[in-house]
Order: sequence, then C-alpha cells, then structure tokens
Amino acid sequence: MQELRKKLSDIAELITTEKSFCKIIIFIMLALPIAELFDERHYQTFNSQPTLVEIAGLTAFFCIAVHFLKHKNIKYYASDLIFLLLIVFMALSAAFTLDKEATFLGFYYDEWMTDFVGYFSLMMAGTMITDKKLKKEIIRAFFIVIFLQTFVAFLQTFGLNIDQCFFDTEDIRYRKMCYGLLQHSNWYGGLSVLMFACAAGVFLFVENKLARNSSFVLSLVCFYTLLCTEARLALVGVFAFFFFLAVSIAVMKLRGYKKEKMNSIIKRACILVASTAAVAAFTILVLGRLKWKFEKTATEVQEFKNGNIGALGTDRATIWKAGLKTVPGHWLFGIGLDNYRHAFYMDPDFKKGMLTQGKAHNEYIHYLVTQGALQLINYLSLLVLAAVTAVRTVIHTDDDDERFINWILLGMFFGYAAQAFFNSSVVNVAPYFWITIGLCLSKANQRPFGYRKAHKKAAEEKK
Repeated sequence: MQELRKKLSDIAELITTEKSFCKIIIFIMLALPIAELFDERHYQTFNSQPTLVEIAGLTAFFCIAVHFLKHKNIKYYASDLIFLLLIVFMALSAAFTLDKEATFLGFYYDEWMTDFVGYFSLMMAGTMITDKKLKKEIIRAFFIVIFLQTFVAFLQTFGLNIDQCFFDTEDIRYRKMCYGLLQHSNWYGGLSVLMFACAAGVFLFVENKLARNSSFVLSLVCFYTLLCTEARLALVGVFAFFFFLAVSIAVMKLRGYKKEKMNSIIKRACILVASTAAVAAFTILVLGRLKWKFEKTATEVQEFKNGNIGALGTDRATIWKAGLKTVPGHWLFGIGLDNYRHAFYMDPDFKKGMLTQGKAHNEYIHYLVTQGALQLINYLSLLVLAAVTAVRTVIHTDDDDERFINWILLGMFFGYAAQAFFNSSVVNVAPYFWITIGLCLSKANQRPFGYRKAHKKAAEEKK
C-alpha cells in the first residue's frame, strides 16, 4: 500500500511540472491543424478539432486540480481566483440557460461546456510555465502552426484547395479567399492576426539571422493571406498591433533601454511597416484582390445613409442589437452558455426565415449576452491583469529573453483582443489566444496574494 501511494505521488508530481503543462499546450497547438488535414481526407468538417480541445483541456484541468490538491503551502495568485470564477460563472450560465438543447447539444461550431473548460485550463497551464526555455518551445511550436496554416492559405489564393468540405459559401472559393486549415474565412482572419503578430514579434527581437529572415517572410505571408480573407474587420487587429508596437517602443526609449538594441528594433519596425504597406499595395493595385471588399463597404455605407443601420459590417449592428436587447432581463448569468441565437427568437417581431446568428461577431458582447455581466467583468479583469503583468515585465525585468518573450506575447494579445470586437470565438482558434493570455500571466511575473504585506514586513525587519 505504501509503495502504491509513493507511485501515485510520483505520478502526481510528474504531471504537475512545467514540462507537463508545456507538452499539453504544444500538443493542442500542433494537433488542431494536423487533425484537420486528416479530417478533410475523410470528407469530415470540424470533427476532430473540438474533440482535441476537450481532451487537452480536460487533461490540463485534471493536472491543475492535482497540483492544488497535492502541493501544500503554495502561493495563490489573482489568475487562480479568476480561473475559478470563470468556471463558476460558466456553470451558472449553463444551469440557467433558456435553451438547454442549444447549450448542451449545440451544432456546428458552437462551444460546449467542455470547450470552455478547455480554454480556461489551457490558460491556467500557461500561467504555470515560468521557465523561459519552455516558453520559447511554445513559440517555436506556434511557428509550425503558422507555416502549416499559411502554406495552405497561400495555395488557396491561387485556387489550389487540398480540402474537400468546409462551412463557408462557394463564393469564398470562387474569389480564391483564404481559410487555411480552418473551415471559415472569418475564422482564419482572427487566427492570422495572432500568427502575424507572433512572426512579426520574433522578427523584431530575435538575434539569429536565419530566424529573423524566416519570421520576416512568414509575417508578410500571414499579412497577405489575411488580406485575402472575407474578414474585412480583422485588419483592426493588425492596426492595433502596430499601435501597440509604436507605444511600447516609445515607452522603452524614454526609459533609456539599451540604445543599440533599441535602434535595431526601431529599424526593423520601420522595415516591417513599409513591407506590409507594399504587400497591401501589391494586393490591391496589381492583383485587384480587395476590390469586392471596397464595393461591399461602399454599399453598406450607402445603406447606412439610407437609414439601414444594421447593414454595417455584414449585419453586425443588427446581430449586436438583437443580443443586447436581452441583457436588461438576463444580465446576471445571460441567456445561456453559447446560446446567442435564442436572442433572435425572443424578439416578439421575429418570424421564421428572418436573420438569426449563433455568434455575436463580437466576443465581448457574446460573453455579456450568453454568460452574463459577472462573467464579462471577470473576463475583462483577466485581460487587464494579463496586459498589466506582461507590460510590467517588459519594462522592469533585467532578463532580455524574458522581456522579448513578453513583448511578443503582448503584440499577439493586443492584436487578437482588438479584432475580437468584430469576430467570433471558435473552438479551433480560441485556444491559441487563451494560451497567449496564460503565458502573459506566468506566475514568475505575477505578484501572489499577500505580496505587499510580506514585502512590507520584510522591509521592516531589514530596518
């Protein structure tokens, strides 16, 4: 019996190490695009990916639970509390849903409870990783994802499709738009912002010549394929990335960071901006790829002038309005976990055949409407905490590797968070953002509960 307990204890110790959490994260990052390749060969759509997120997420959740149960006298952090509240408010939203079938047995790209547990647990797994070498391994793994996704997407811009089925309309293929190893062009738009920010960040900060040049090329391919998606508003994420970059460079320059390195970063940033502008100009003027986007935007603006406000952003204003109408009566826990379509059915004027949508096309409104104000506040608190923690690390750390890793993660964070105002969370894209949040919140860079009290006591004892 004693030997069995020792073996179980050893296993528990093994699965709660940083390396264990790192392996879970890398597994899901690589598994999502690779699984889709096999799915498409068997004429399946969106089949393996949700299952893989559930497996990886629940595995991470189990390891996290073992961590807290096994280890005594450990320090607790704000991210731990937010993680717990994310689970609680999600469960309450599901319990009080207005449509149990939609919440528990959703169709197509709906996110189930197990998917959300996966997101939250992958985020927590990221916070457990404090070793910068492991963080670099995760970024390297993401580069494999970037290569796989952009290679397939690049071929799609020439009408070369390796897949057999997807959710998008045939018009996407007719216009030779990108959707990569996803099933919808808008989804690829959201993922491509993360991919562009990661590749561009590595280009800005890495010293190795091969890695620098490779990341530069990949960032431009990411940007080109983003332009060739249906997601017009995903470009907001790229603009947010460049705005963040300009502000962060200005702050670091004012703080007197190493002049030689700072000049190198500024020079590369200028090259990146000029190159993306050149790619955009080539795509518009030479390839004529974006003409339809300009025409569609002009049509929507004209309809807006004629009083059709809801037409803006492919009916996004109408979709947002339908969801927000439900908030006053269901503000606490929302209308039900990932149950946004029900908002349309609640409208007294709704008739069969009218527009409905299962996603808000705004992640923040989606959280508010489906999971309630408490969950939205909790989620926004997590985003603020992640941003503050990573910014503080970039400014104050003496370790350049740690600084640049967090700088890259922040660029990814702000880019995705900006485009999320106009896009939807889906199972095969969202995990990458939640992992980014977790890495921004590495416990090596957070301050545990009781930090100020302990710091004050230590200062008094020193006196």
